[in-house]
Amino acid sequence: MFKKLSILGLALAAFCATAPAAFAVELQFLRSWDAKYQGTAGMADTYAKMVEEASGGDITFKLVGPETVPPFEQLQPVQAGVFDMLFTHGAYHAGTTSMVIGLDTVDPDPAKRRESGIWDFIDQHYQSLGMKVLALPASGGSHFMLREPLPEGGDFSGMKVRGTPPIHPVIEALGGSPVVMPGGEIYSALDKGVVDAANWPVSGALAFKWYEVTCCFLRPYFGTTAHPILINLETWNELSEDQQALMLEQGEILEREVRENFTALEEEEEAKLIELGMQKLEFGPEVWDRAVTAFVDGYWSIAASRDPEAAEEMRAMAAENDMIFE
Repeated sequence: MFKKLSILGLALAAFCATAPAAFAVELQFLRSWDAKYQGTAGMADTYAKMVEEASGGDITFKLVGPETVPPFEQLQPVQAGVFDMLFTHGAYHAGTTSMVIGLDTVDPDPAKRRESGIWDFIDQHYQSLGMKVLALPASGGSHFMLREPLPEGGDFSGMKVRGTPPIHPVIEALGGSPVVMPGGEIYSALDKGVVDAANWPVSGALAFKWYEVTCCFLRPYFGTTAHPILINLETWNELSEDQQALMLEQGEILEREVRENFTALEEEEEAKLIELGMQKLEFGPEVWDRAVTAFVDGYWSIAASRDPEAAEEMRAMAAENDMIFE
């Protein structure tokens, strides 16, 4: 009897020595925007809370923002493992990879993105860069806020317009001159007339109080705004299988909830801007047709600038599933 128990005990000890052990981990989570941006609170910070609660505190996060690393310089330190995770937008690291920028022209329905294979395609692309996708939450698209109403032609002729590189073809197609600057500088630039208008996601301008230095916003808005949540691949591989499964599960839940929550937030923000005295202006049909063509072609042109084959393959997947913005 004693011998049998000893053998059983040795076998159990051997199993415990080889089985993956659960362990607590704190992840350094770098974000491209501070808490003033609705996406930071509603996506990055919400995801961190969801994972912490679902893991019972085994996975926690140290949240840091653009005050630590400037937004356009954040990808490399996450690739290098200086930080574990990143919440960002594809335009902020287009110098390294541009393919994911095309995602802003694609239907934001999270189920369609997964069923079409686009989600997995983007994940594999980032893994080739030493990172893994945890979630691809998408808020509404981007819009333009103006210091003054549009000139007589109804476009941006003679105007200086802040925007990240992907939106530059739209600005240029409408006669404007694009200006690149971080979000934190937009208020001052609008106030001083350095720019005449600014492009930004439809949810978030309220917190920056740009209504104090603008008169109007334009509708319709453009596409969607994808916000990849990424993790350093070595960090990911060091997590247990249970921890990995939990983080992916919470990422999928986040994607669904963001679509529901942000649709409501965007409607509330638009109503609040009007209540604060802003005007909602509409693009004329001819101007809008020019803008949409420039938007779709421009985003995919930039998507293909560094990753032509990947961008072409992803655009074909989206088109095949009737998911391209019109």
